[in-house]
Amino acid sequence: MKIIPRKIIQRDVNKSLLVLNMFFLLLFLAFTVYYQIALKNTLKEKDGYSEKIGDITAQAVMQKMNKSDTAKELALIDKVVLENKYSELLAQKEKLEEDKEALKGEITILNSQIEYHQARLEGPVAQFRLIQEKNAEIQKLNEKIGLLCLKIGSYNITAKEC
Repeated sequence: MKIIPRKIIQRDVNKSLLVLNMFFLLLFLAFTVYYQIALKNTLKEKDGYSEKIGDITAQAVMQKMNKSDTAKELALIDKVVLENKYSELLAQKEKLEEDKEALKGEITILNSQIEYHQARLEGPVAQFRLIQEKNAEIQKLNEKIGLLCLKIGSYNITAKEC
């Protein structure tokens, strides 16, 4: 067997390692360029999709605003209609309350007339009892007025009836 000098082996090994390093460096560079291009293309697609999503979102918002505008207009129209009906019903209610008070007054007058006629028919004793009943009612009403005046006075409010 022949012995190979050490310098020759080292030179061949260094050259082989250099070539191998260059190969891996070129391989690394090729993969880096490939992935950079792929990443750039992916980012472009993402930007395109983002733009499309933005446009779609803007259109959806505009449609929603248009719908809400029509809903607002309908709500305003409904509000006006309801306010008109409410004012009509309020006027009707006030008229009915006035009619009710007028009818109560008529009932009171008619009841008084009936009591008067009954008292006339029954004689002076019945008239005296009727007057006593009316005096008792007047006394109760005066007591209620007195209590109300005390309450009003406790709040430092004056009234000409008190």
